[in-house]
Amino acid sequence: MDASSYLREYAFAWGSPETDFDAKILGQADRSIALDPDNAHAYVTKSIYFGASLRPDDALRAADAGLAANPNSAPLYAARGQAENYLRRFEQAKSDIEQARRLSPRDPLSSGWHNYMADAELGLGHLDAAIDECSKAIDAGYRNWYAYLNLAAANALKGNLDEARTALSEARRLNPKLSIKFLTGRKPILQPAFDGLRKAGMPEE
Repeated sequence: MDASSYLREYAFAWGSPETDFDAKILGQADRSIALDPDNAHAYVTKSIYFGASLRPDDALRAADAGLAANPNSAPLYAARGQAENYLRRFEQAKSDIEQARRLSPRDPLSSGWHNYMADAELGLGHLDAAIDECSKAIDAGYRNWYAYLNLAAANALKGNLDEARTALSEARRLNPKLSIKFLTGRKPILQPAFDGLRKAGMPEE
């Protein structure tokens, strides 16, 4: 589905700012759902995009709508978990992500689910657990700036500044646009960790 490609462009800041991502992602996902109301992947795409574009209530509604049609979809539980993270309902987020893991323990998407769990653990202040989840995500192949940012934040908050700076350096290598300002408009789940990112050397702009 083309919507998934545009979602990656948006989520990883690869796309052009002139792109109408709502039309490219939501429009195409809605057309897919109209053709196949049980299309779990389309609901996942909608939910993740809504969360990343700072519409967490819509993200939760999209995941819930998908689960109403597909109650055993592991990716939809993971997407709902991330929506709960954006709403700062971290314990519920952990419960949803754990359900995704139970339903599909070898899912090819599960490397990213470790990073969703790291978001939840960071939100709860469980720094060792967050570091462990980040490491699992990276070891499983989720080697993008999201995972390294979480690793940097958790290590900095724990006082492991050398490890935090190393992780932040890798995150900024993968996405040179990274700054506190960029993250404030893109990934609000990291707000509890902004002090850690500043300690690790994240620039304000």
